Amino acid sequence: MLGEYLNLCIGISVVAFCANFVQRCFHASIEYIFYERNYLPEDRLSTIIRRVFTYDSRAQWMVIVLLLLAFARFGSTGNLKNLVPNYVYFIICMPLYWIFSYVQLSYCPLDYAHWIRDGHGLDYAAGMASSYFHGYLKLALPERNEDGLKKRMQDYEDIHQIRFATDRLIILIPDDMFVKGVIKSDLLEKAEDLETKFINRAGVNRPFKHAVYRLKRQINGTTYYVAMEGATPMLTFFEAMNFQSSTTWQMREMKREIWLKFARHLKELLTSWPETEHEVELIIYKSHKSNGECEDVGEILYAHFEARLGNKKHLN
Repeated sequence: MLGEYLNLCIGISVVAFCANFVQRCFHASIEYIFYERNYLPEDRLSTIIRRVFTYDSRAQWMVIVLLLLAFARFGSTGNLKNLVPNYVYFIICMPLYWIFSYVQLSYCPLDYAHWIRDGHGLDYAAGMASSYFHGYLKLALPERNEDGLKKRMQDYEDIHQIRFATDRLIILIPDDMFVKGVIKSDLLEKAEDLETKFINRAGVNRPFKHAVYRLKRQINGTTYYVAMEGATPMLTFFEAMNFQSSTTWQMREMKREIWLKFARHLKELLTSWPETEHEVELIIYKSHKSNGECEDVGEILYAHFEARLGNKKHLN
């Protein structure tokens, strides 16, 4: 009974892999004929073949296991005919495989979440985080010609006779992705910006500036300031998600996945690059309380730094 079941499994697997191979050949033909402009002329065919006939590692392991199982069955029975499916299997089952594949029988919206969580770097969230890091943070924050973030903050402290709660840039990442142009709170007061830093980028001398806010409530008898801003890519995504011409139901459905992946990937980029490893502090938080009221950013910041600076005084 078990032997017959194993023979059946091997036969069905052979048919499935054959049907998949034929399907891949069909996709390769479609790519070659109709999507010529998507490939460089000199390596068009090799790129299509590589893309079409590259199998996932799990599929490769499955083939190895099936081959070992087939050899084991052949060694015990000496009969190869029972392992090779007859033409009826191919005639009936291969079209079924193509139909199931065409209608995407295994599809569900959870597939989008799994794709976003993957580490390929092609998703919306990873793209926004990479663009934000490489196009802004990696340029504006590190020390170049005595104009790095820490140097400008130190100069700001000396000129205005104030004290920053941290020598890092605070980046707010709320889960609703929206941050106002001027961050409002009864505990925050907008102050003069840090000195503007100019960097030539793609032929344009671009200005990079950072906002400064004063915490109105003292910590250990000291009034602290913070250099702070919202994550602009998240705000852009929020606007795209709420604009009729650019929004899709997939964007709205996966907004939390995108928010989480953006924050995680941005943190990975910041900590993996030596020049930005100690330049940014991400504040990731819920925008609303359990009763539906909006969270006060000032309260979040005060609690964050009160715990840190208060513990520091206690240790001293």
